[in-house]
Amino acid sequence: MPVNTRNGIQLSPANAPLEQASLHVDPVSDLVDSVAAAFATDGPLAAARHDHRARPGQLAMALAVARALASGGHLAVEAGTGVGKTFAYLVPVLLSGQRALLSTATQALQDQLFSRDIPAVSRALGMPVRAALLKGRSSYLCLQRLEQARAAGPNQRNDPAIAAGLERVRLWAQVTRSGDVGEMASLHERSALRDLVTSTRHNCLGADCPQATPCHVNRARRQAQEADWVVINHHLFLADRVMHETQAVDWLPETGVVVMDEAHRLNDTAVQLLSSSVSSDALHDLARELRTQGSAFARGLRPWGHLALVLEQACRAIGALPRAGGNPPRQAWSAVSPDGLEAPDWHLAITALDQALAGALEAVSATAQASAELGRLMERLKELQATWSLLAPGAPIPVTAADARWMEWGAGRSWRMVRAPRDSATHFGQLLQTGGRGERSWIFASATLGHDDALSWFTRGLGIAGHSALHTLRVPSPFDHAAQAALYVPHDLPDPADADHTPALAARVADWATRLGGRTLVLTTTLRAVARMANALDGLLQVGEGAPMEVLAQGRLSRKALLERFRAAPHSGRGAVLVASASFWEGVDLPGDVLQLLVIDKLPFPPPDDPLIAARVRAMEDEGFQAFSDVFLPEAAMALRQGAGRLIRSERDRGVLVIGDRRLLTRSYGNLLLDALPPMLRLVDESELRSAIDDLVVTRSSTTDRPCS
Repeated sequence: MPVNTRNGIQLSPANAPLEQASLHVDPVSDLVDSVAAAFATDGPLAAARHDHRARPGQLAMALAVARALASGGHLAVEAGTGVGKTFAYLVPVLLSGQRALLSTATQALQDQLFSRDIPAVSRALGMPVRAALLKGRSSYLCLQRLEQARAAGPNQRNDPAIAAGLERVRLWAQVTRSGDVGEMASLHERSALRDLVTSTRHNCLGADCPQATPCHVNRARRQAQEADWVVINHHLFLADRVMHETQAVDWLPETGVVVMDEAHRLNDTAVQLLSSSVSSDALHDLARELRTQGSAFARGLRPWGHLALVLEQACRAIGALPRAGGNPPRQAWSAVSPDGLEAPDWHLAITALDQALAGALEAVSATAQASAELGRLMERLKELQATWSLLAPGAPIPVTAADARWMEWGAGRSWRMVRAPRDSATHFGQLLQTGGRGERSWIFASATLGHDDALSWFTRGLGIAGHSALHTLRVPSPFDHAAQAALYVPHDLPDPADADHTPALAARVADWATRLGGRTLVLTTTLRAVARMANALDGLLQVGEGAPMEVLAQGRLSRKALLERFRAAPHSGRGAVLVASASFWEGVDLPGDVLQLLVIDKLPFPPPDDPLIAARVRAMEDEGFQAFSDVFLPEAAMALRQGAGRLIRSERDRGVLVIGDRRLLTRSYGNLLLDALPPMLRLVDESELRSAIDDLVVTRSSTTDRPCS
């Protein structure tokens, strides 16, 4: 097949394998040369994008990706903020002519990749590529469940708001092409309405569904099978692998390339997918299905409302069990009952739930022939009972170094019992050894993968360290952090374990944020610390209607709403302080002057009593490693880098990072954690910090806030 030439570089067709498309003897040098030409100052990317500029790190990464693709190898690359890693892998994948799976950590990143980045690269290189966007089943409108929900009527649901919401969904269903529920703001993840109009693998009727032909999920999967590139997320990719291994079912097409962007999330996502769990949320959903499906298809044959009520009561009884030793979010479970629970109380509670499940299964099994919906509900109950038997037997399950078991407690008496592998090493190690389905090149990319050139933190957790075909690369951020950012570690705050630490830090934050006019993000290591910090700031800043400062706290609004309010604050005449934890440590992009002060309350060491961390510690110690230096310290370093990465997002950003943990100054490991951060100007005392904040205000008011002439 001849090679096309556009814009002075050699291009192979987007749907042709490299070995068929290239006429060169050395496919590696051929692809490397094409990629280098694409990124040249007079190349097609520069010609197509007015904001394109030469980035040596981006080119280095792109060439490494090209070598891996052309040689059939694998690459793990850590690319710092600002490198431009998305184009650095999209360009060589497109020029290679291979089919590809492109996986991201979140659906928001999926949408950005599909809607913005892929079209931009395709246009710039003049190479059309058939790309498809594929999400999980629950991200699409289910036409059958929408019809059933509307047929149930507002009187049965006794909720006019639900009835009105269903009507809005019906109108949207007539015009949407994708069926992606993300198109409707009211169908956010915590919406009760969303559960009514989407399906799961448990309640989807599959081929028996009367709406199988126009089904949005089926349509998206057909498009994925026909596409050159499929944009997915890690959860969907791993779920597909589990289905392939357990049921020989494939949702995703075979491809020669798999790109895992935001790869630092892979291990945790895989552990979640490979674990067995039973949760109160799932049981309450099951009770709702008992009421709805039983009444719809077998009314009068069984007391469906009573069966659902018994199940809900048994579920709540577990959540109401008294727990000793405080309220940790996870409690280890290696004996008959989880730590902190009395064995007799536990036995009574799980016996009641066991009986409720047995009663529900008997009722559904006796009426399963009445409808496909009840048949699916019966299979779901059988699967849940099998998992229940694995997790909550009468005798203790020995805990090995290979797995962990725990009870997880949430808000409102919610709970989840889990048994999980300590990591995904076995799973991913096998994937790279076999190439998955057919031979594949794997590209792993993220801003944080390790503290050494071997990227040990990432490769060891994924079981791919030392793989003969795996190469690693670290590309530093092109930003001049020493000129753009300053770092301050207060030496006079209380010890991080002291109850006075949060109030003392809050008083400082209130002063700094007032001086700066808001533009402050406080990242805490726990959700409980979010509430304590936010409540303290509420009192210190006298927030309220018309007040000059607003405190935005995780849990008070949705993540999306919090970020929108924070971004809008500088233009509304009010300052804002955003206090958050968990997911806000990464994936938050606040470039420009919106964020100029980032405060991290404590060093993000993983909790030593977390059952999953304990399992990893046992395994590492069995292999001769040290718990602190080889588990806790690397985990803290990676989390600290992720959090600190929220501050400088572009070449023009300027700001101050404050880490309110004096252990950085007093403990021997402090320098190791400081070395994990980008090089910043060190501020030695409070007066220097205030001067740095004042400089930010002066510079901002004299440049970015000046009206345009």
